[in-house]
Amino acid sequence: MAGEEVVPVYAQGFYVVNPGVVNMVIIFDYLDRGQYYAKLLKRGGEELAHEVSTVWENMQKFMDEEIVKINGQRVRPVIRDVYIALRGNPTRPYITFLGDFPAPLREGENLYENYYEEEAAEYDYEAVWLLPHGAEVLEWHFGGEVETPEPNILRVAVAKGTQVGGREYIKFRWGPL
Repeated sequence: MAGEEVVPVYAQGFYVVNPGVVNMVIIFDYLDRGQYYAKLLKRGGEELAHEVSTVWENMQKFMDEEIVKINGQRVRPVIRDVYIALRGNPTRPYITFLGDFPAPLREGENLYENYYEEEAAEYDYEAVWLLPHGAEVLEWHFGGEVETPEPNILRVAVAKGTQVGGREYIKFRWGPL
């Protein structure tokens, strides 16, 4: 990746759960005072393709290090696409990762689990889980502040410095309508 002047400042993860698949959209925002990404985007070509490939491989490596289970069955998140863009300013790049993993849901109670190394969050981030229509969140464990604005939506807001990781989970009830 770029040099030290590129600093992650915020991330968002959106997880849309459907019977059979969880679709992921994960976006990282950066502060890039040296405009590394703006210059790279302007040049394009092989250098940009190499950077996209590098961040793609790095994100897939992080995904592979996590243990993700649904109803006790290990599932493997896969990154399907990556793109780099700017938020209207050459010092504010973001990287979007699109991916998915299998969701072997069953009628009744379901359990999503994610195991990863415990750490202090390096930047603020949020994760939003949109469960299937008619699902109801029953229980959860995450670092950060959690809210369920609707029975099938769970939002986690994590402040920089918050302890995260270990075992995180969402227990929810679901049945086909």
